[in-house]
This record gives sequence, structure tokens and C-alpha cells, in this order.
Amino acid sequence: MTDLPPYVEFGGLGSAPGPLQCDDTTLYVFGLKADHAKLDALCTKVFKDPTGGAVDYRPLGDNVIVTFGVVGAIRPTLEPWHSMGAVREPQVGFWIPVARVKEKDDKLVAQDFGMFCAAMMLDNPISLLSGREDYGYPKTMGWSTLPTDAGAGGSNSLTLDVFGMNFNAGESPERRPLMALTPVGDELSEVELGIGDILTVSQRFKEVLFEQPQVDLGLHFAYEFGKALHEHKVNQVFLKQIRATQDGRRADIQQVVVAPAITKNIKVTQLRHDYDLTLHQLDSHPLHAELGIVPDQRVTLSLRMHFDFLIEAGEVRWSAAGTTAG
Repeated sequence: MTDLPPYVEFGGLGSAPGPLQCDDTTLYVFGLKADHAKLDALCTKVFKDPTGGAVDYRPLGDNVIVTFGVVGAIRPTLEPWHSMGAVREPQVGFWIPVARVKEKDDKLVAQDFGMFCAAMMLDNPISLLSGREDYGYPKTMGWSTLPTDAGAGGSNSLTLDVFGMNFNAGESPERRPLMALTPVGDELSEVELGIGDILTVSQRFKEVLFEQPQVDLGLHFAYEFGKALHEHKVNQVFLKQIRATQDGRRADIQQVVVAPAITKNIKVTQLRHDYDLTLHQLDSHPLHAELGIVPDQRVTLSLRMHFDFLIEAGEVRWSAAGTTAG
């Protein structure tokens, strides 16, 4: 790290460095049914193919976890940024539970657990740049509504609009609806799952995380998974890349990055309803084509989480040869 040149700070404030302290976070968490083959193809495209198999992550089931929410206050831990103030970040994230695997005796053997961030939408320009630059969050512009907006004349639905378009139709990108989650059915009794660590959350999602594993989940994986739970840690995994100056079809920087998120003060509540998902076709945001999310489905796995967390300094697991960092 010491041989890297200092980042030159000039002009308007566009981004801030990690690690990042994220407090007063509320997330509405849903388990969406998806196509395992498409999830596997995406993970192969993002991790195995670029690295030549050096880093290989595979999906652990046929579900995508979508999170709607707000991080109430994000502050860099480094000065002088820590003392400058805090950013509020509404966001929607699409996460694939994955295992890093190695091939052994014609089997894929799981090494450790991670959450692959396949897409994230938000409307905060500083957060949009900061997460992409430091870690590789695949962030794009988006506007979300939450059930808490009902008091301002809204509804109990959760909605996501994005800045996007359909291709080859003479369209220009603009704000368009992408998805909605609408409560349906009889109201369920609210169940408080107050906890002090992430263990109970993982137990609640156990069937989703390990529903149809196509990899061998052996003792080593079980040990690493248990250790991460004990440390209140979830590894976020990304492909961080920047288009090349000479040829924008190539990358000047291409890295597989792991950024641990350390959680605390977790409180979990089961939501009072099931939800109906509506997913709109939009070429610029191919959630069905790329992630295999079933467009119209009943969502029965839904939680609300409130917690604080720290995104630690990321670790580069792999850099492409011949790139700036390779």
C-alpha cells in the first residue's frame, strides 16, 4: 500500500474514502425467487472468467436478496472527512448469496461465504461515486419509496424508479419505474426477533442461503461461516473496474475486491404482510435476463432490520495482469 501514490484532492467534493461507518440503518429485506442457472452464469462471467478461475464464486441457491432502505448517517473513519459531516443514503441493493469455491476431484468445494452485490440503485451523488471508486459497488441512479412514506400521502408499497431506457426503440434515458413490492393478504402478527448479532438473521434465511447448493459445503466452509457469524461479519464481494482510456471496451483497472461489513445493534422484525412483486422490462437494468428474477411472484420471506455497521478497508483478492493494478 505504501508504494501507491497519494490521491490528489482538488475541485468539488465528489467522493470520500473508506473505511465507512454506517449508522442508523433501516433495511426492508426480501427473498426473491430467481433462476439458478442465470445466477451461476452471472457469477461465472463476473468472477471465474476474468480471473481464469483464480477467484471463483458460485450462487448457493436460486434466490436474490433485495434490500430497500436508508443508511441514516455514513461517515468515513479517516480524517479530515470524518469531521466534515455525514451523508444520508437511500438505496436499493440486489445481493446473491455465494460461496468462494475451489475445484477438487471434479467437485466445487466451498471455501467461504459472501454476498455478491449484483446491482445497487441510489440518488445520492457522493455515495454513487464513493462506493464505486473504493470498493466496486455497481451503483446506478435510482429513486425508492418505503412504507414509512405512507404518512406523507404514500402507500405501504416499496417502489424503485431508475434512470434507464429500452434499446433500439428511439428512447432516451429518463426516470422510469423498474419494480414494486405491494403488500397482500391478511395482516400477519408482528414478530420481534430482537438479537445482538447476525446469527438469528442467518438462521431466518437458512433455507434461502443454502436451498439448492450446487457446491460441496464441507467442514471448512462450516467453520469459516461460523467464524464470520461470531465476528458479526459479512464479506461483500465485488468486481471493481474502470474503463480504459485508449479503448473503452477494456479495463484500466479490474480487481476482485472483498469488503467486510461488521454489524452491531441489530434488531429484526418480521413484516406484517406477504408481498406481490412487479418487475418491469427495462433493457438498461436487466434484472430478469441477468439475475433471472421471476417477474411476477408472491414474496413470503420479508423482514425489517435496524442496525449499525462498519465497512472495513477492502482487500484485493485478484488484479488483472497488464492493468494499472496488475
